[in-house]
Amino acid sequence: MMSNSSSSSSSGSTRGSKAPSSTHTKIGKKLIIGENGVVNRKKLNREMITSLQQDVEKLRKKLRLEENIHRAMERAFNRPLGALPRLPPFLPPMTLQLLAEVAVLEEEIVRLEEHIVHFRQELYQEAAFTSSKTNTECLLPDSSLASSNARESELPFSPKTLSVKESRRIKKNQLSANSTINMHTAHTQLNKSLKAQQLKESPRLRKTNAEPRSYGGADEKCDPNKISEDLVKCLSSIFMKCQENEEDTTSKDPYRICSSFRSRDIGPYKSFIDVKAASVNQNRSSYAFLIRQLKGLLGRLSSVNLQKRNQQEKLAFWINIYNSCMMNGFLEHGIPESPELVVTLMRKASINVGGHFLNAITIEHFILRLPYHSKYISPKGSKKNEMAARSRFGLEFSEPLVTFALSCGSWSSPAVRVYTASKVEEELETAKREYLEASVGISTTKMGIPKLMKWYSHDFAKDTESLLDWICLQLPTELGKDALNSLQQGMSQSIASIHIIPYNFSFRYLFSI
Repeated sequence: MMSNSSSSSSSGSTRGSKAPSSTHTKIGKKLIIGENGVVNRKKLNREMITSLQQDVEKLRKKLRLEENIHRAMERAFNRPLGALPRLPPFLPPMTLQLLAEVAVLEEEIVRLEEHIVHFRQELYQEAAFTSSKTNTECLLPDSSLASSNARESELPFSPKTLSVKESRRIKKNQLSANSTINMHTAHTQLNKSLKAQQLKESPRLRKTNAEPRSYGGADEKCDPNKISEDLVKCLSSIFMKCQENEEDTTSKDPYRICSSFRSRDIGPYKSFIDVKAASVNQNRSSYAFLIRQLKGLLGRLSSVNLQKRNQQEKLAFWINIYNSCMMNGFLEHGIPESPELVVTLMRKASINVGGHFLNAITIEHFILRLPYHSKYISPKGSKKNEMAARSRFGLEFSEPLVTFALSCGSWSSPAVRVYTASKVEEELETAKREYLEASVGISTTKMGIPKLMKWYSHDFAKDTESLLDWICLQLPTELGKDALNSLQQGMSQSIASIHIIPYNFSFRYLFSI
């Protein structure tokens, strides 16, 4: 009995001693697991940091490569035309191939643009000669005299033809001739005095004292766009002052659409001021103060800085400068006695912009429009100067709507307006809409479009049919419907429903100011 009890007590003590030891074992295992977890987390963190650093390094290398590719692409696309692009070997093969193809296409575009300018120049000369020939026939009613001079009249610049025309014009309109001579003489003296003053004055003195008090404040004197706006206003005022004694200076139908087609409302153009050669007043004293203002504005224009101008500012500025250049050219060189000389005047009319003398041809075809890189639109040797003007002043993107803003002082030109940098896009849309409303002729079975639209048709449509659809969309709603109906009627009756209205180079300005 006692033995049994002792054995049982010993076994109980043995179980009691085993319980604490197993507890310590479990706690130890947990501690080991916890330490391993911390070690693993640290190791995992180090691996993640290493992986992120490697990713960052890869991204840095990729960024450097992309920056190098970007610089290489900039050099390739901004290189002078005609120079082969310098392409680094690290560019992808597909990119190298595409850049080579672009270079070939650019050279082909230059070649095609030369052909386009050549054809446009021929169209200008042909239209000018046709207009000149028509005027000559009207001025020579005697059929025997016309037949005796027929062979000589075939030459567009025949001295004898021009002399007969000139003598007839002087007999027919002595007032117009005297006005032209007096304006030419007065403005020639003005330009001589201006050049002499510019040689004597320092740039700072010229910039400070050139502007009359009636134009702007101190900040506006330095703003190229404000100067260009004031130039258009001043020159427009000079031409309008020249005919201030006329009873009615507005033109109810400036392009004679209602007399050739159906009579209708031509829109805002019916109230624009119309200045013709015959109505120009020879009394210079009536606008002497405007001549002084013009002198100051031209002086300020010669020292403007055109850097850091955005697309809208450049666009508005150069439209105003082109129109000012042509108006100033008429004042300086006189109104041409024959229409074909208008093209010559475009080359002769020049204006000093920031120390660079630019003519109207350069401003239109190398700054405002796409560059034409051609020897045909300017004398030999000046192509380099025109390309330099394009590089220095050219717009980043060509704007087709300048067609409705540029006025060369001819009968068929759009009206002159002032264009501002803040609203130039809206103003161009208005100019387009109002010009088409006034110059497109519509009858029951026929639609007439101005020759100007035919010359620049590819700026707006791919073919004649698309151009007509585009024009109809630009007209007021009811007028556009009438135009479409007239085209459909003409087609259904097998009648030539399209009539190109010839371009008239005779002198005339329309002002919306």
